[in-house]
Amino acid sequence: MSRHARIVLFVVLALAVAQAPGWAQENPSAPEPSKSEPAKAEAKSERPAPRPDRGLTASLRVQLVISRSQGEKRTGSLPYVFTVVAGGDRVRMRMGLETPIPVTPFSVDPEGLKRPSGPISYQYRNVGTNIDCTARDLADGRYRLNLNVENSSALAGAERGAEAVSGPPVFRKFEMFLDPILRDGQTIQAVASTDPVTGEVVKIDVTLNVVK
Repeated sequence: MSRHARIVLFVVLALAVAQAPGWAQENPSAPEPSKSEPAKAEAKSERPAPRPDRGLTASLRVQLVISRSQGEKRTGSLPYVFTVVAGGDRVRMRMGLETPIPVTPFSVDPEGLKRPSGPISYQYRNVGTNIDCTARDLADGRYRLNLNVENSSALAGAERGAEAVSGPPVFRKFEMFLDPILRDGQTIQAVASTDPVTGEVVKIDVTLNVVK
């Protein structure tokens, strides 16, 4: 057999061996089937994305007390307790009721006097306490609270004076922005002010505890 014939025979045998069914499994250097690639991509897409670090450090129990006093006598105390996460979302607390306000329609008679011209209707106003709070860890055992406190209430006739007993309702309201810095277990008096109508002293005390 000539040299040229031997080369042709060797090439034909090599191609036949490469195309044999069991050759790819026995030969470790053979490439993996391409159909495995979509399975890898699908498994990768099902893996949950990592959550970003928001710097959450601790849960804080906050107690806020709004108190009123007339001289040495305490006339009212409203405690509120809630939990806020340092570095987390804002906490919103709404506590109150819808108070009816009578509305009487009037008309002017020929003599120029105002007289009731129809039945009394009512409008409603929200009265109570609104609190918004966020917290930040100062990394030295102290926490800074950012508090927005709004309190409103209706004055009774006796509080407004005898001449106002039968008059329209009067509402009092105060709003405070506070950012006290406290440690675990600490209580501070954040605000002390005087009501200009009744002369009552309004105080806000804040206590912070780290939830274990």
